[in-house]
Amino acid sequence: MQYQLFDLYRQSLTPLNATVDLVHDIVTDDRYPLAKTRYGRLRKAVLESTSRLLKHYPKQGFEYEPVIIDKVDHPVSETVVMEKPFCNLIRFRREDLPADAPKLLCVAALSGHHATLARETFREFLPDYEVYVTDWLDARDVPLDAGKFGYEGYVSYLIDFMEHLGPNNHVFAICQAAVPALTAAAQMSKKDNICRPKTLTMMAGPIDIRVNPNAFTKKVLKISAKLLERVAIHKVPNRYEGAGRLVYPGTMQLGGFMSMNMKSHMEKHVQFFKDVVHGNADDADKHRDFYDEYMAVLDMDADFYLETMDRIFLDQQLPKGLMQHQGETINCSDITDIAILTLEGEKDDMISLGQTEAALHLCDNLPKKMKKHYVQKGVGHYGIFNGRKYRKGVAPKIKAWINKHHGQVALTG
Repeated sequence: MQYQLFDLYRQSLTPLNATVDLVHDIVTDDRYPLAKTRYGRLRKAVLESTSRLLKHYPKQGFEYEPVIIDKVDHPVSETVVMEKPFCNLIRFRREDLPADAPKLLCVAALSGHHATLARETFREFLPDYEVYVTDWLDARDVPLDAGKFGYEGYVSYLIDFMEHLGPNNHVFAICQAAVPALTAAAQMSKKDNICRPKTLTMMAGPIDIRVNPNAFTKKVLKISAKLLERVAIHKVPNRYEGAGRLVYPGTMQLGGFMSMNMKSHMEKHVQFFKDVVHGNADDADKHRDFYDEYMAVLDMDADFYLETMDRIFLDQQLPKGLMQHQGETINCSDITDIAILTLEGEKDDMISLGQTEAALHLCDNLPKKMKKHYVQKGVGHYGIFNGRKYRKGVAPKIKAWINKHHGQVALTG
C-alpha cells in the first residue's frame, strides 16, 4: 500500500512540476530581459532547485563519446548482445579495436541504481578492451510471467555471460556485485568451466562484513529477515508492466543511501543554488550530471533483495562456507588459477578496510603471485570508482593487473 500511495503522490506532483519547469524555461530564455542578471539567475536557482526536488529522474543513457587515441576519434558502438528478463548484456567496442583485445565483463551492482551510475568507471577501459556491462532492468517493468529472480539467478546470469564471452575473459565487479561474482568464479572453477575468468577484480565489495565492522554493518546486523520482509517489500502498482510483482523499491534504497550522508547532500544542493546564482556554469553542470544519475533508481525483485541481505549481510554465507548454488556448496578454495585483485577506499564508510580483501584469504589454494590488494588513499565509497583518483590511481592498477595475466603487452594504456 505504501508503494501505491507514494506512486500516487508522485503522479500528483506532475502538473506542479510541469508548471515550475515552464516558468523556469521562460525566465531563462535569452529573450527574457532579466535572464542574465543576478535577479534572473536567482529566480532560475529557486525554480530549478524546486523542480529538482519534485521531478522523477528517468534512467540515463551511457552515450559514450568517441575514444581519442593519437588525436584520432574512434566512435564507440553500443550493442545489446544478450537479453534476459532481468538484465541486458551490453557490449561497448570502439572503432578499430584489435580483434584480439581482452574481453572485460563489468558487473554493475544491483542495489537500487542503474548500471549507468558507473558510466565513468567503465569508460576508462574503452580504449583497450571490449567492454561488456550488466545492465540490470527495473523489476517494476518485468511482467510476473517472467518468474522470480533471486541471488542464485544472479549468479547463473554471470556464468551465462562469461560463457558468452568465451575463454580468457576478465571480470570486474563493483560493490554488491563482488560476492555473486566470486560465487560464480568458484562454481565455474569447481566445474572446470573453460570460460571461468582469467582475472577477477573486486572493488569495495562486502565479501566478509565481519571484518572491521563499521556503523553501517553494525546497523545491518541488527535487522532481522522477517522485519525486512515486512517493512521493505512492496507490490508494484497496476499501471506498470510488472504489476503485482513483489519488489524492494529503489526509492527506499535511495532514501537509505542519502540518510547516511544527509548533511553532505544538503550542502551540495545549497552550493548548487549558489553556483546557479553566481553563474558558475561548470560546477552547476557537474551537480546536475551527478544527481540526474544518482536520483534515477530501479526496483529490485523481492527474492533477490531478501536473499542478498540474508546470504551476504545477515548470515555471511560465503566466508562461512555455507553459500549454495543449484544445490552445491560454494568453496572459494576451488579457485586455483584466477588472478584476483581486490580494491578498497581508505575512507569508505560503507565497506570497511579488509572486507573486500577477505576474498584473498578465502581463496587459500590460489598462488600468492595471483593475489593482490590495493587501498586507494583519500577516497570514500564512490571515490573508489569515480573521479580523478579513480582515473589516475585505481583504473591503471586494474588495467595493469588484467594485462599482466592476459599476456598482452602492446596495449595503448
